Amino acid sequence: MIPKRKPKIFTKAIANGYWLQMRLTPWLDIKNGYVWLASLAISKSRRQLNDWAKLRKNKRVRLLNLSMTGKEGPRTLAIGLRKVKEWLQEIEINDVICLRCASAKPEKQARMYYNWFCKHEDFVWNYDLNERSFMLMRKL
Repeated sequence: MIPKRKPKIFTKAIANGYWLQMRLTPWLDIKNGYVWLASLAISKSRRQLNDWAKLRKNKRVRLLNLSMTGKEGPRTLAIGLRKVKEWLQEIEINDVICLRCASAKPEKQARMYYNWFCKHEDFVWNYDLNERSFMLMRKL
């Protein structure tokens, strides 16, 4: 039997009064492990980020889900992907980290991730065009 995984949350203050929060949650139980869902949000309000992390259903979370990365852009993407790489070392072998493009503009977000991975990453990310998601598996 596979032991149950616990979600991970990372919060960091960035410039201009913004906060970046990432969460890594066990999403799907597969044959030999789990698929982890990594997500990222940026806001000036810590309360809004905490409501988002706890999956509350209120106006603050709805407004945050409509925005993509705020006004901070690629720097936050770099911080987020560095954290995903750290989490990749912490998760069990045969687990998968999935980055889904589920913002207000999923096509633009997928294009941004794809260009970033082609130019800056040495890991091989699998891209699923239909689901607009990127997956990275931890192997031996």
